[in-house]
Amino acid sequence: MLLVATPEEMRKCDSYAIDNLGIPGLLLMENASQGVIQSILMKYGGVSGKRAFVFCGGGNNGGDGLAVARKLFGMKADVYVFLLVEPDKLRGDARTNYEIALKIHEKKGKAGIFEIITLSDVKELDKYPKPDLVIDAIFGTGFKGKVEGLFYDVISWINSTRAYTVSIDIPSGLNGETGEVENIAVRADLTATMGLPKTGLMLNMGKILPGKIYIIDIGIPNFVYDAIGIKTYYLELPDVKKRLPVRPFNAHKYSCGKIFALVGSPGLTGAATMSTLSAMRVGAGAVIAGVPKSLSPVLEMKLTEVMKLPLPETEEHTIGWDALDLIEEYIEWADVLIIGPGLSKNYETKQVILNVIKKLNKKAVIDADGLNAIIGNLNILKSLHNEIVLTPHPGEFSRLTNLPVDKIERERIKVARDFATEYGVVLVLKGDTTVIANPEGEVFINSTGNPGMATAGSGDVLTGMIAGLMGQGLSAVDAAICGVYLHGLAGDIARDKLGELPMMAMDILNSIPDAIQKVMKEEKG
Repeated sequence: MLLVATPEEMRKCDSYAIDNLGIPGLLLMENASQGVIQSILMKYGGVSGKRAFVFCGGGNNGGDGLAVARKLFGMKADVYVFLLVEPDKLRGDARTNYEIALKIHEKKGKAGIFEIITLSDVKELDKYPKPDLVIDAIFGTGFKGKVEGLFYDVISWINSTRAYTVSIDIPSGLNGETGEVENIAVRADLTATMGLPKTGLMLNMGKILPGKIYIIDIGIPNFVYDAIGIKTYYLELPDVKKRLPVRPFNAHKYSCGKIFALVGSPGLTGAATMSTLSAMRVGAGAVIAGVPKSLSPVLEMKLTEVMKLPLPETEEHTIGWDALDLIEEYIEWADVLIIGPGLSKNYETKQVILNVIKKLNKKAVIDADGLNAIIGNLNILKSLHNEIVLTPHPGEFSRLTNLPVDKIERERIKVARDFATEYGVVLVLKGDTTVIANPEGEVFINSTGNPGMATAGSGDVLTGMIAGLMGQGLSAVDAAICGVYLHGLAGDIARDKLGELPMMAMDILNSIPDAIQKVMKEEKG
């Protein structure tokens, strides 16, 4: 599983390597620059005779750029280094690499072009021939906020050029933790990132701007990452394949997961349909849908394989208080519960659901109106000793926590981790990049899915998939990992068949078998 770090965590790793292991910072910088060169050779090709512009800021990222410039020159490229700060502002290892570069410039003779220019106005670039290759070493991963002045002008110039652009560690202007861009950032063809990929490369604009990502081993031993306590991971296909359940030869329907779903209300029978069918599509052996009795005839038409349990209902034809004894009987039958899809916001129904959750002694996936029922009562989650998965989208999570939606989107890894550890649940925080957090503080970033999945019912399909996988014996977190990845992969398959605009949730559900086959065959999806 691919480990991912925030900029602050990576800074701590660098410091640990330097202070506790005695690895010189200059050696780390040299390893970094060599890795950038390797990534260029692999993704771009040879540089002999090519014209390279290297843009350097004042920090260690600029020092990396200076070291890369030296190596490009050694490979017979024509190199123009543009400093965006005065040389006297360079410090430490960056200053050392500047002084080396300066001596090369002074002593190269007729060996080739190696120029060092302190840039004060972007218009000065017009004096030079157009580059074939641009190296972005302006800001490091710690950059936050707006890009201003000369830096803004240079990034605009880089984005306007047709040259192949390589960003060192992260595209300048991109927030290394959140993937946000305040106003402008480099659009790279290749990003060579140091040690571990940064969370900002996986979120928001960080999914678009870096181009191809190349991870560079700069010489920090793996145990350092454990010592620092990094617990964020990026999910890839092999991570899912090894977790998927394998059906034994002597399996029968009741050994493959018994799911009881409290779902449905007038106008929302689709949620009941998709959540229960998707549980069966991932392999659950038996699913019973507990629904308001007046809706049972409708669902008899929609659901063939799913059994229906008509329940006493309210005047609004939602699940009523008198259903509680029957619900508790079927909870005892089930291995896993689905609570929420399409239940409505009826007050009496909410009280039924709240009562069920308070007494819960089985694994459960809580979504939609199940989440609405526990608003203001989150502490009941702390008293549950079984595995619980919550699957909110940012709006639902905002109502649960009173956090603003923009903060949730900006800090989704942190807020998901904090909630899961505080309440002892597995949290699936849905969105354009869904993250999964467990009570141990681990966070898993999903790598599948596409904008076409932003369609009504998509979340209901995910809820059923996670429950179906839990019913087959997977832990809550493993079921969430597999369910989220397969859900996104099914969406990608549906997109490839239909395009993003025509996609509906049933297209995702119908693509689940193909997604499972892709994973089992280890094909890239």
